[in-house]
Amino acid sequence: ASQIQLLVPDLLSTNTQVMPLISILERLSTMEETVVRDEAVKAVNHVAPYVTDFTQLTQMVKRLVAADWFTAKVSAAGMCPKLFEVTKEDDLRYVFRDLCQDDTPMVRRSAAKNLGSFLSQLSFEKVQELQPILEHLCGDEQDSVRLLAISSLAQIGAKFKPDWTTQVLLPLVKQGSTDLSWRVRHNLAKAFSDVAISLNLNDNYPTQKKLVMSCFVALLQDQEGEVRAGAVNHLAQMVHWGGATLFTSHIQALLPALADDVVVDVRSKCALALMDSSEGGTLPDEMIVRSFTPLLENFLQDEYSEVQLHVLNNLSRISHLLNQMPDVVSNIISMSKATNWRVREGVAQLLPHLAEARGMDFFSSVLQEPAWMALLLDQVCDVRYACVGGVSKLCLVAGDDWIVQSLLPQHIKIYELSSNAYLMRMTILRAHAEMATATKTGHLFFQVIDQLLRGIVDKVANVRMVASMGLLKVIKDGECDQDVIASKVKPAIEQALASEEDIDCQHLFSDCLNAC
Repeated sequence: ASQIQLLVPDLLSTNTQVMPLISILERLSTMEETVVRDEAVKAVNHVAPYVTDFTQLTQMVKRLVAADWFTAKVSAAGMCPKLFEVTKEDDLRYVFRDLCQDDTPMVRRSAAKNLGSFLSQLSFEKVQELQPILEHLCGDEQDSVRLLAISSLAQIGAKFKPDWTTQVLLPLVKQGSTDLSWRVRHNLAKAFSDVAISLNLNDNYPTQKKLVMSCFVALLQDQEGEVRAGAVNHLAQMVHWGGATLFTSHIQALLPALADDVVVDVRSKCALALMDSSEGGTLPDEMIVRSFTPLLENFLQDEYSEVQLHVLNNLSRISHLLNQMPDVVSNIISMSKATNWRVREGVAQLLPHLAEARGMDFFSSVLQEPAWMALLLDQVCDVRYACVGGVSKLCLVAGDDWIVQSLLPQHIKIYELSSNAYLMRMTILRAHAEMATATKTGHLFFQVIDQLLRGIVDKVANVRMVASMGLLKVIKDGECDQDVIASKVKPAIEQALASEEDIDCQHLFSDCLNAC
């Protein structure tokens, strides 16, 4: 079955060529093994667009539905959406309806799984005809059927008017949010924002929007951790969907409990959701500072690094508010000495944003020595490179004069004191290259170019390679001072190439000269 999918359309593409495959796939779709049946259904759905004899496809599905054993019916349910899309045969609607009402739970489960993709292709009148089927599956006695039917709501309501979705789909959402089976609630929670959006509610339906948000709140407070985690995953989308008013009235009061949840996955996803919620302008800055600051402090002090990292890696989104969050900044500074290197890497990425938010006086007095310099000399390469990656941002924030007076001398000193630590010299040279491409010209540019040229005569080949790659980056930038490149960089590289013995360095030096 999987190989047949490779034959079409590369080798077989016409109706005459493809039709013999249909009978083979029909037999495979009745097999006992689930894996075989699933591949056969995928193959039929793949081949169907190349079949022009629609009658044969419809007859095949009818034969599968009429089979004595449930396996064929399960396969038929998986084929119906695609075959209806291709053929537009009304008979398939009645076939699918019969599958939804089958006595065997496995068949109804397969029908419920494909319910959304099938109904989404129908007109409003035809969906109304199958409305009792939708309601029946969402209330099926088997929770394995209900959970699939309830998640299909996200696909059904998108193209219909809110008058119908509020009357038909909204009661099903409410029913699913209070279902006795946690698996049903979990499946609804995993798709909740998509379901809410598909209801097409606008500002003319405030009562209905409040009801949807109440259902979401019920899932956020669910007794099962898996349900809460699934719901929290959609927290940011629901904040943007409901706006600041519904956030204040329904969600804001729940955040402390979610931030202290006993389940790590809930806390971790809540931390990420808060950062996502702060973007887009849905919530005013004052509300973000007032509501999120205590929560961010808790997340940064969490015992699990995954929770901390979700905040650290996304805190740059609200860097303009950090000057109003002094306790959050204090926590970040203390985390520069964390034992987990990924946490230190996250702090290193944030430092330029802190400089932008709190000013260079704060950076010089509080961050430069205990945080920036310590992380630049970190034993883990990724932490050092996180500092290097922030150099260009720091140059833009601080300005050339501050870099020349306060930062560059320290970098040069590290380079000079690292005669036995070539990895540190490589780190400093990478930082110099970032400074050069950030400043483009001027006194800072001249000084870092001198340091990069110093690197191409280093005693270690790896250091010379890093220096040449930095110079190549400057040359290819296109906006850097071309006079300096022509008068100083090019002659120095030519001189270094003449005496270079390492073949890799020779290659990089040649690349630099070719780019000049």
